[in-house]
Amino acid sequence: MKKYTGLLFLLYFSFYAKSQILCNPNGNLVLFTNYDGGILNINLDMNIPNLKIGIVSYEAVSVNLSGTFVNNVTAVHYAGYNGSNNNCGSGVTVTSINGAPVSATTSIVFAPSSPLTNSNGNPSIICGYSCSTTTNQGGCNTIDQIEAYFANYFPGSSLRSHKVQYNCWSGSQLVSGGGTCCGNPVLPLSLSVSIVQPLCHNACNGSAIATASGGQSPYLYQWTGGPASSPYTNLCPGIYTVSVTDGAGNSATQVATISNPVAITSSHSQTACFSYTFNGNTLTSSGTYKDTLLSAAGCDSVVTLNLTINTVNVSLNQNVGTLTSAATGAVYKWFNCSTNTLIPSATSQSFMPTANGDYAVIVTQNGCTDTSVCKTVVVSGVKEAQENQLVSIYPNPVENEVFIKVDASLLGRECAIITGNGHVLLKQALQSVDTKFNLHSFAKGIYFITIEGIGTKYKIQK
Repeated sequence: MKKYTGLLFLLYFSFYAKSQILCNPNGNLVLFTNYDGGILNINLDMNIPNLKIGIVSYEAVSVNLSGTFVNNVTAVHYAGYNGSNNNCGSGVTVTSINGAPVSATTSIVFAPSSPLTNSNGNPSIICGYSCSTTTNQGGCNTIDQIEAYFANYFPGSSLRSHKVQYNCWSGSQLVSGGGTCCGNPVLPLSLSVSIVQPLCHNACNGSAIATASGGQSPYLYQWTGGPASSPYTNLCPGIYTVSVTDGAGNSATQVATISNPVAITSSHSQTACFSYTFNGNTLTSSGTYKDTLLSAAGCDSVVTLNLTINTVNVSLNQNVGTLTSAATGAVYKWFNCSTNTLIPSATSQSFMPTANGDYAVIVTQNGCTDTSVCKTVVVSGVKEAQENQLVSIYPNPVENEVFIKVDASLLGRECAIITGNGHVLLKQALQSVDTKFNLHSFAKGIYFITIEGIGTKYKIQK
């Protein structure tokens, strides 16, 4: 009896001691692995902040969380085969996760790949039943594969305990009870590169930082043609290669691509009268102009201006007493420079003043307006007309009829009576040396007689 009692004590002590294995007493990742699945009741009886729970089984498992510190759980993840054979007779044929706090993330995946290769274990995470990493696991995983998978799935976590068994789960599993083994997996050496791209076109201020993980420290970095360190700074656009060698002599290579941001450009068209100011410069000719500015990020920004400069022709032609604007197809407003006033109704391209003075024209053309110089005009009076040997006009002043006596050399030429602003009232050819015009219907006022080929305007008064 004592012999059996002593043996039972040794078996109990051996099991109890084995179940108290802690991979890291300060860890926050707890794993439960078996083959038969069943009902897994996990009692959160210990205050472990930010607790992650991982479960692996071949057959379906019903995971139930409870306990004082259940709200410490931030994630529960199942990875396994999820068979539906109900080996445990508990009626569990579909894996489920129950009792997790609302804030926790729960997930179930089937047969994901293991990040760690072990010839004794399955390349996909499906089940586990022993602590061995050096013997064939009969189609299940070695525990280092399982632990590597969860370390990769929960980056930054640390394995606290891992409880492994073949048969169905029973009773309540206390997180304070620890586990049965630790695989201490060594993940394969890997290398990643984080890149800060340059902001400006053709700039050489990019950077790349190489970060190794897995393998065995220390890590030795080497950039091709660059530094033997993790960071590589002041990079121009291009492709850069970095390699890392770990303490076991394994190596990995990664490529960093520094891009070249597109040059900042803009283009706009502008139409202006006479001149346009572009970045402080006054432009007076049509054309294409470029300038380089700084963007908000401090990059060069090339601005293209397609400029059209419109001008107005304000030249004046003078033929005795007639002024004519050189601009065609424009809007005209004739102007008395002496009185500084516009002349009503004087809006034609040509203008014949009725009084001596200085005159100009305001021209609007192509959306632009400009004023000509003032021209002096001397209007011929009656005395000058009477002195002309070729033309004689009488009576003057006129009551109803006016006679125009001309030299025979002027016969056939057109004669007209016009107003002061050039409006033609009567017009006929000179058929005889004496021609009569009837002004009976004319209002009292000043009128002018013009004869084709004669520059003088003959002033008459009714």
